[in-house]
Amino acid sequence: MQEPLITLLFSLSLSALIVVLAYKKNWFLNHHDLEGVQKFHHHPTPHVGGLAVFFGIFLGSFLLDSDTREVFQPILLASLPLFITGVIEDFSAKISPLWRLMAIFISIAVSFFYLNIGVYSLGFAWMDSLLSYPFISLLFTLLVVGGAVNAFNVIDGYNGLMSGYVLLALAAMAFVAYIVGDVLILQLCLLLGASILGFFLLNFPLGKIFMGDGGAYFIGFIFSMVGLLFASRHAEISNWFVLSLLMYPMYELLFSIYRRKFIQGTLASQPDAYHLHTLIYNIIVVRNPDGDKVLNNSKTSPYLWLLSLTSIIPAMFWYDNKIALIALVCGFMLVYTLIYRFIKL
Repeated sequence: MQEPLITLLFSLSLSALIVVLAYKKNWFLNHHDLEGVQKFHHHPTPHVGGLAVFFGIFLGSFLLDSDTREVFQPILLASLPLFITGVIEDFSAKISPLWRLMAIFISIAVSFFYLNIGVYSLGFAWMDSLLSYPFISLLFTLLVVGGAVNAFNVIDGYNGLMSGYVLLALAAMAFVAYIVGDVLILQLCLLLGASILGFFLLNFPLGKIFMGDGGAYFIGFIFSMVGLLFASRHAEISNWFVLSLLMYPMYELLFSIYRRKFIQGTLASQPDAYHLHTLIYNIIVVRNPDGDKVLNNSKTSPYLWLLSLTSIIPAMFWYDNKIALIALVCGFMLVYTLIYRFIKL
């Protein structure tokens, strides 16, 4: 299939153009770039890599066969509220968290009501009976998908971290799609992966461009939608499979909320420098204080990629085993918590 290659080249070219314009013309930069406890780079860098990913996927969608295009392009349209709001935030740093959350909920609600994509089953009779009520199903979809969208933004802190993780998760979903013979989902995974890879090549390891809120929101939304769509198309594939692929960013978000609210006594939305990826970065800097700062940044990501694989790889083979997937989700949370406590102490 030529669609992924064309998408990759377009995304890479647009990413490179953004980098050149940023360094030569100071475009795509703002004075807020180096502010905040979660900023670990030392030179203004364009935060609009999401533009390259979005337009790469948008272009690639027109290369898909008509059946796949008819399914996927409405999802792209539904993503516009959260993507545009995120991009405006990347340029201005003036969009409040509440307005960004509202944009995320609008995109999810559009997908739920008009595309019929949501969380309608968890594989247990009593849960599914509750989810059969549209209002409850909508609330649960807002919670899960909204959490995933924000979780992708939370882990977008170091060169290649979020984009590398997504490439691994997409590869796992593509593998299962191939196993069950779902060409549509396989095409979408390859298209998404190609566009993200175009950005990734300039983000890791040299950090020439960052994804930004718009890109992180968009990728989190599209990945969640494709995952839910995949589960809805096959009775043997549980939504727990999708959750297993999402466990690293989702539990990072949940653990961060718990840590801030109950341990630090701060607002759950208050940014801090105590994420697992931040602690790993600090260890790398302590062990290599004279090392290149950009490379120290990039050395952080592979550790988290390996951690994410502890849920991604088993999920590839247990995609049709609900109980095993639930055990996998619980096991990942335990492993993450133990690693965090060991490093923190």
